[in-house]
Amino acid sequence: MSTGVVHVYKVGGPALEDPELLAPLAREVAGLDGRAVLVHGGGRHIQRVLDSLGIESRFVNGRRFTSDEAMEAVEMVLSGTVNKGLAAGLSAAGTPAVGLSGRDGGMVRARIEEGLGRVGTPEAVDPAAIHALWDAGMLPVVSPVASDADGRAVNVNADEAALGLARALGARTLVYLSDVDGVRLDGETAITLDPDAAEQRIADGTIAGGMALKVRVALEASAAGIPEVVIAGKARLLGTFSGTRLVSSDAAASSIEVSP
Repeated sequence: MSTGVVHVYKVGGPALEDPELLAPLAREVAGLDGRAVLVHGGGRHIQRVLDSLGIESRFVNGRRFTSDEAMEAVEMVLSGTVNKGLAAGLSAAGTPAVGLSGRDGGMVRARIEEGLGRVGTPEAVDPAAIHALWDAGMLPVVSPVASDADGRAVNVNADEAALGLARALGARTLVYLSDVDGVRLDGETAITLDPDAAEQRIADGTIAGGMALKVRVALEASAAGIPEVVIAGKARLLGTFSGTRLVSSDAAASSIEVSP
């Protein structure tokens, strides 16, 4: 990767579950014109550990309610197993990577969301650790676990953590890699999606649950001035479909364009 523009990837879904996708992910990142940082999720990994520990798990508007007991497991999984496994896999695929969390170097400070336990949203981001890794020629791989004002661990949605870093770094591109190849509408995958159409589909329930949260965060990223915001999946890494691109209402030729 050369210096210059910044690309932020949020990695989830198949890219975390299928080791065969680490090589194409490493190639895409290595081929970028600029610098990259990866922020990852790990919901399935968390769910398996919580189930094994007998800790109740439930979701509220796409966010996982996180008790103090659950927070210990969440940090263990995200900042431990998933983070180090992803960094090691990318390194083995030829892209030297270092894993760290939003707590390291005070990177992400989060504000607690009422009624969700130890869940928060980013309120301040210090990307100094990211720049240090770039200067060392390394790809930063970031767990979304953050700290509150008292230094306690906070569970932050990875989509929101990725947006926080993208804004702090002045990113040109923000790519959300998940378990779907884009935003599904009426049985088709949208190529482009503008804010008005997205809000309408969220309101009528076509876009719901975790995808609704993802689309809202993507819309926020687009509104914040990040030029290219994409929701994509396995097909992007395999080179068959690059994902759904969020566009401004003025830029959209039509409200929704779908793949043939």
